[in-house]
Amino acid sequence: MLPTSDHHAHLEACPVRHWAHTTPLQIAIHAASPLNYRQLDARLNSLCLQLEGAGLQSGDRLAAVVRGALEDVLLAWACLRSGILFCPLNPAFPATRQAALAQQLDVAAFWSSDEIPTGPWRPLRLAFSTELTATDDAWPLDPARLSNMILTSGSSGAPKAVVHRLANHLASARGSAARIPLDQTCGWLLSLPLFHVGGYAILFRVFLAGASLVLDDRSQPLKDRLERLPITHLSLVPTQLWRLLAQGLNPTRTRLRELLLGGAAISQPLVARLAAMGLTPKVSYGLSEMGSQVCTGQPAAAGVVGLPLPGREVCIQQAEICVRGDTLFAGYFKDGALERPLDEDGWFHTRDKGHFTASGELVVEGRLDNLFISGGENIQPETIEQRLVDHPAVAQALVVPISDDEWGQRPAAFIDWHGEAVPYPELAAWIRQSLPGFMVPDLWQPWPDLAGSLKPSRALLARSLDT
Repeated sequence: MLPTSDHHAHLEACPVRHWAHTTPLQIAIHAASPLNYRQLDARLNSLCLQLEGAGLQSGDRLAAVVRGALEDVLLAWACLRSGILFCPLNPAFPATRQAALAQQLDVAAFWSSDEIPTGPWRPLRLAFSTELTATDDAWPLDPARLSNMILTSGSSGAPKAVVHRLANHLASARGSAARIPLDQTCGWLLSLPLFHVGGYAILFRVFLAGASLVLDDRSQPLKDRLERLPITHLSLVPTQLWRLLAQGLNPTRTRLRELLLGGAAISQPLVARLAAMGLTPKVSYGLSEMGSQVCTGQPAAAGVVGLPLPGREVCIQQAEICVRGDTLFAGYFKDGALERPLDEDGWFHTRDKGHFTASGELVVEGRLDNLFISGGENIQPETIEQRLVDHPAVAQALVVPISDDEWGQRPAAFIDWHGEAVPYPELAAWIRQSLPGFMVPDLWQPWPDLAGSLKPSRALLARSLDT
């Protein structure tokens, strides 16, 4: 069994149980059939009993194939209450890969709404619609307890299991609320999957605030849902936002208050267009090891991601962004133990390159691993990408190095247009206006078909050009 913290922090009342007592009829989850906090609490009571009946104990690990359906959310929170480590797996993985990852995580049980792969674990069958009325206790939670393992691919591609304590997520949600207000009148769309730390973090923000979680029903266009459902808070990547605007999204016809952009270079024309409609988006910098958000701010200039949130510290060491604080993970789970790769001062080195503005805001310049050298000049591809997405015709851009006999490596650019494409020489001239000539790509390519994935692999795209 994994070590837990020796020091017993004060116990915290389960927020779902708290709201079930104080505002029982408040909608907790907007789904096909909405659940209020009293109903949510009753379903969790039943699930916790079922997990106990299946022989699971506090400290056990449970693999769950999840995205963001009602069952997935219920199971995630029931695990939290029972002290079971929630180990979410991506449903896009084939069963053999799911089984290999479950083996790596040494899980005691496995749940999936589809077929459960065979292995040295207990296959779980659970009834999610059963309700059990609450007893009067507050269902205390121990913040020092380990709560989950989230797999991150990292840049190397080998998945690492990032382990958090409950305290990390509570600190993450409270710090987030300092910059992104959230109350009982709000609804946050679960647009990110629960196997991603950004999706899992939304549960804590919503339930701590007694707000509503709006499930992501992909069968309906997002624009229609924004106009119809009580969604006030939304996280998107810039491409999704361009698509919404192309479909005629008008924020005044929605209840949107907070729009969080991340995952790619933020286009200034995109920000300006939204601001003209009365909605100023926020940008965010985060990582799995810090339980999601680290900095949040307004997209004032290229790469600016705002000030560190309460409970987080950020410093720059040799151009590398380093982080620590109350949200810093418990470690990576490896061979039955926790590994926590920190320096002697307790900093986690992110491998992201950055600097601070004069006013203390963090600027993220890109991944140190992405940097390449062309004729002796350092090229950070994200710098070129940021300049490209600031062109009014470019929706997204990705720059990779290609081999070159004379210069060693040269940049190549993949371009995704929104609306009318412009000739590539026009983009080359656009780059030259603010960047040195050696940063102008030698090769231009149309945007690749990503088959549903929002984040292209740089390594794969670079290899596709070099073959």
